[in-house]
Amino acid sequence: MAPASFPALGDPRPACRIGPDLWYRREPDGTYVIGLTDEAQRRAGRLAQYRGPEPGRTYLRDETVASIESEKWVGHLALPVDGTVVETNPVVEADPGTINRDPYGTGWLYRMRPRASGLLEAWTEGTG
Repeated sequence: MAPASFPALGDPRPACRIGPDLWYRREPDGTYVIGLTDEAQRRAGRLAQYRGPEPGRTYLRDETVASIESEKWVGHLALPVDGTVVETNPVVEADPGTINRDPYGTGWLYRMRPRASGLLEAWTEGTG
Protein backbone atom coordinates (compact mmCIF):
# COMPACT_ATOMS: atom_id res chain seq x y z
CA MET A 1 0.00 0.00 0.00
CA ALA A 2 1.41 3.37 -0.96
CA PRO A 3 1.66 6.01 1.76
CA ALA A 4 -1.53 7.99 2.06
CA SER A 5 -1.79 11.69 2.76
CA PHE A 6 -4.21 13.25 5.20
CA PRO A 7 -4.89 16.74 3.90
CA ALA A 8 -8.00 17.24 6.01
CA LEU A 9 -5.99 16.66 9.17
CA GLY A 10 -2.84 18.34 7.89
CA ASP A 11 -0.54 15.37 8.40
CA PRO A 12 1.28 13.56 5.58
CA ARG A 13 2.29 10.51 7.66
CA PRO A 14 1.22 7.16 6.18
CA ALA A 15 -1.57 5.08 7.63
CA CYS A 16 -1.08 1.68 9.23
CA ARG A 17 -3.52 -1.12 8.56
CA ILE A 18 -5.74 -2.87 11.10
CA GLY A 19 -6.68 -6.03 9.25
CA PRO A 20 -8.11 -5.75 5.74
CA ASP A 21 -10.73 -3.09 6.41
CA LEU A 22 -9.41 -0.38 8.75
CA TRP A 23 -6.44 1.95 8.96
CA TYR A 24 -5.14 4.08 11.82
CA ARG A 25 -2.75 6.96 12.35
CA ARG A 26 -1.40 8.13 15.69
CA GLU A 27 -1.85 11.84 16.39
CA PRO A 28 0.66 13.94 18.40
CA ASP A 29 -1.82 14.15 21.31
CA GLY A 30 -1.85 10.34 21.68
CA THR A 31 -5.21 9.78 20.02
CA TYR A 32 -5.71 7.64 16.93
CA VAL A 33 -7.65 8.47 13.80
CA ILE A 34 -9.45 5.39 12.42
CA GLY A 35 -10.77 5.00 8.89
CA LEU A 36 -11.95 2.51 6.28
CA THR A 37 -9.32 1.31 3.81
CA ASP A 38 -9.68 2.06 0.13
CA GLU A 39 -10.07 -1.65 -0.56
CA ALA A 40 -12.90 -1.96 1.96
CA GLN A 41 -14.84 1.02 0.61
CA ARG A 42 -14.45 -0.33 -2.94
CA ARG A 43 -15.87 -3.72 -1.89
CA ALA A 44 -18.76 -2.00 -0.14
CA GLY A 45 -19.70 0.14 -3.10
CA ARG A 46 -21.37 3.54 -2.82
CA LEU A 47 -21.84 4.27 0.87
CA ALA A 48 -25.24 5.61 1.81
CA GLN A 49 -25.22 5.82 5.62
CA TYR A 50 -22.71 5.99 8.47
CA ARG A 51 -23.61 5.79 12.14
CA GLY A 52 -20.56 6.64 14.19
CA PRO A 53 -19.69 5.89 17.79
CA GLU A 54 -20.78 8.06 20.68
CA PRO A 55 -18.02 10.55 21.58
CA GLY A 56 -16.96 10.33 25.21
CA ARG A 57 -18.04 6.72 25.55
CA THR A 58 -15.55 3.99 26.45
CA TYR A 59 -15.76 0.80 24.41
CA LEU A 60 -14.14 -2.61 24.80
CA ARG A 61 -12.06 -4.30 22.11
CA ASP A 62 -14.23 -5.97 19.46
CA GLU A 63 -17.34 -4.08 20.62
CA THR A 64 -19.36 -2.70 17.71
CA VAL A 65 -18.94 1.08 17.59
CA ALA A 66 -20.21 2.06 14.15
CA SER A 67 -22.16 0.85 11.17
CA ILE A 68 -21.84 1.58 7.49
CA GLU A 69 -24.53 0.91 4.90
CA SER A 70 -24.13 0.74 1.17
CA GLU A 71 -26.39 -0.33 -1.64
CA LYS A 72 -24.84 -3.82 -1.28
CA TRP A 73 -24.61 -4.48 2.46
CA VAL A 74 -24.61 -3.29 6.07
CA GLY A 75 -21.30 -3.54 7.91
CA HIS A 76 -20.53 -3.18 11.59
CA LEU A 77 -17.17 -1.85 12.74
CA ALA A 78 -15.60 -2.91 16.01
CA LEU A 79 -13.08 -1.02 18.11
CA PRO A 80 -9.65 -2.66 17.64
CA VAL A 81 -8.59 -2.05 21.28
CA ASP A 82 -10.19 -0.89 24.53
CA GLY A 83 -10.55 2.88 24.50
CA THR A 84 -12.64 6.02 24.49
CA VAL A 85 -14.02 7.62 21.37
CA VAL A 86 -12.97 11.26 21.33
CA GLU A 87 -14.63 12.43 18.14
CA THR A 88 -16.65 11.14 15.22
CA ASN A 89 -16.28 12.76 11.82
CA PRO A 90 -19.26 15.08 11.18
CA VAL A 91 -18.39 15.34 7.48
CA VAL A 92 -18.81 11.58 7.04
CA GLU A 93 -21.99 11.50 9.11
CA ALA A 94 -23.50 14.19 6.86
CA ASP A 95 -22.18 12.65 3.61
CA PRO A 96 -21.03 9.00 3.86
CA GLY A 97 -19.93 9.18 0.22
CA THR A 98 -16.94 11.15 1.49
CA ILE A 99 -15.47 7.77 2.51
CA ASN A 100 -15.67 6.60 -1.12
CA ARG A 101 -14.12 9.79 -2.46
CA ASP A 102 -11.34 10.27 0.11
CA PRO A 103 -10.96 7.30 2.51
CA TYR A 104 -7.54 8.39 3.80
CA GLY A 105 -8.30 12.11 4.04
CA THR A 106 -11.62 13.78 4.78
CA GLY A 107 -13.30 10.33 4.90
CA TRP A 108 -11.82 9.27 8.26
CA LEU A 109 -14.41 7.75 10.63
CA TYR A 110 -13.57 8.53 14.26
CA ARG A 111 -10.79 9.45 16.67
CA MET A 112 -10.13 7.41 19.81
CA ARG A 113 -7.85 7.29 22.84
CA PRO A 114 -6.72 3.74 23.68
CA ARG A 115 -6.88 2.61 27.30
CA ALA A 116 -3.09 2.13 27.23
CA SER A 117 -0.54 3.71 24.88
CA GLY A 118 0.96 1.53 22.17
CA LEU A 119 -1.98 -0.88 22.08
CA LEU A 120 -2.77 -0.39 18.39
CA GLU A 121 0.85 -0.78 17.39
CA ALA A 122 1.18 -3.97 19.46
CA TRP A 123 -2.08 -5.32 18.03
CA THR A 124 -1.12 -4.72 14.41
CA GLU A 125 2.40 -6.09 14.96
CA GLY A 126 0.94 -9.18 16.62
CA THR A 127 -1.42 -9.88 13.72
CA GLY A 128 1.20 -9.60 11.01
